[in-house]
Amino acid sequence: MKEYTVTATRVHGLWELDVPGVGVTQATTAGGAEEMVRDYLDCFGIAEADTVPINLVWRIAPEIDARILEAREDAAKAAELQAQASRINRETVMLLKGSGMTGRDIAAVLGISEQRVSQLAKAA
Repeated sequence: MKEYTVTATRVHGLWELDVPGVGVTQATTAGGAEEMVRDYLDCFGIAEADTVPINLVWRIAPEIDARILEAREDAAKAAELQAQASRINRETVMLLKGSGMTGRDIAAVLGISEQRVSQLAKAA
């Protein structure tokens, strides 16, 4: 399936949405930009307009754009590290359970709640 990388630029209080290969439309709010792009694609009879991935690239000012990109990259890294930590905790919970430790002891050793130990054990 095709993906549209749409450049959204603030112009005179509106968001100008440049859809490559299709054209330019506008949205009044950043929150409504994706829906406006989908409506715009639908006007051109693009069959997958409701489901095609839309990647909005915000263009505000170079220094702000860089900060937005940095924040998104850091959030993605954090999510990746969180997923890794969860996987390792899940594996460790099973190893500790296998060694005969109680849920309370496992929670204390790993620095997590007993409820989280139970969730990780069920997920494993």
